[in-house]
Amino acid sequence: MTQFLRQLFIMTVYNPTQAASVLLDRAVSRDAAWSILALGVILNTLLYFLSTTLFPMPPEFTLPLLRSPVMVGTILGLVVFIFAFVFYWLGRVMGGQGTFDHILLMMGWLQFMRLFVQFSSLMLMLFLPGIAQLFVLGAGLYGAWIVVNFLNVAHQYDSLGKAVMLLMLTLFGLVIGMSIVLSVIGVTTVGLA
Repeated sequence: MTQFLRQLFIMTVYNPTQAASVLLDRAVSRDAAWSILALGVILNTLLYFLSTTLFPMPPEFTLPLLRSPVMVGTILGLVVFIFAFVFYWLGRVMGGQGTFDHILLMMGWLQFMRLFVQFSSLMLMLFLPGIAQLFVLGAGLYGAWIVVNFLNVAHQYDSLGKAVMLLMLTLFGLVIGMSIVLSVIGVTTVGLA
């Protein structure tokens, strides 16, 4: 299993389309996909708190909600779940054939890819802080390319353009939705009202 995960990781970096096909060809139950996603979220939350412990931000720049591991894990889990649901639903509206189980598995695997990026950036911050910021920027942009390829495979689109449109519409919709939710609960640009 370790060998498969190592090969899948390398494949995801070098050939995301093939990696998505290999991942989605695996017979993984919905329960297992939920477990993979949950473990990825928990590990990302733990690594987030390790990095904020090593490199604390001034209190005025952090929301009180982001000081609790349970809250950060819950928020991250909800955001990933919402992304998975919107990728599934909107992808189907746009003519895709993907199943929710496939999208869920894809999002779980991408959480582990994110974990690697987070760990690598933490190591770079310890030894080469200037390069760490460039690494995070590059990894974020390349991560979007990986997501586009995964969505294209999961929904069996005939072009990457549809997958790009799905990602852009999802991001746009979630930004609008989050803006509405945050304004309703009273969060302003400075912090809590």
